[in-house]
Amino acid sequence: MSRDWGLTLLPPAAALVIRGLHATLRTRHWNSTAIDSLNANGRPYILCFWHSDLLLMVYSRHRKPIRVMSSQHRDGEIMVRTLRRFGVSTARGSSTRGGQSALREMIRMARSGERLAFTPDGPTGPRRIAKPGVIQAAQLSGLPIVPAAIVAERRRLLDSWDRFQIPRPFSRTLFLYEEPIAVPRNMTPEEFEAKRLELEQVMHELVRKGEEEFARLWEEAGG
Repeated sequence: MSRDWGLTLLPPAAALVIRGLHATLRTRHWNSTAIDSLNANGRPYILCFWHSDLLLMVYSRHRKPIRVMSSQHRDGEIMVRTLRRFGVSTARGSSTRGGQSALREMIRMARSGERLAFTPDGPTGPRRIAKPGVIQAAQLSGLPIVPAAIVAERRRLLDSWDRFQIPRPFSRTLFLYEEPIAVPRNMTPEEFEAKRLELEQVMHELVRKGEEEFARLWEEAGG
């Protein structure tokens, strides 16, 4: 198969797999009050989640329009074409290539009312270390950051840098959210780093809570 054929055939196939997998899952959303309120009031925000959760985050409580940054290599192009099938727009760039121009585009879109989505450890890691781009985007756009995570009761973890997770069919899967994090416009370098660490710690704790307290949170989400 040529590379061009792959770019043509893989995105629709990937979208079909994602939709088929999601259709088999029992899903609930825990602590979604804050993001639901932002949606109801038409307020934009930055949805923030680890790269390992990318597969099913299109089914989170976000509202469209929403824009995510993607890398400029071939895998990024496949992701772009797949996400379009779920109504998600993209800005092309990464921490190593085209990142600042993509970030500026995302900030322009945020100021026009779009929501943003960030995987702060993507596209190549280190795993679950928040890079500064999401804090910079929040600082310049004025948008709050909504941390999110996905935890599946039964899942497969790929042998990739991010330990990409694929929920097993028919498993219970929780979408978890934290309260929005406000980022001041004016910060010293020390304050900026403290805010980055705060986001990173909140995201680690959200995943830990989902994994260690799954049964309790599942019941709370269903109530």
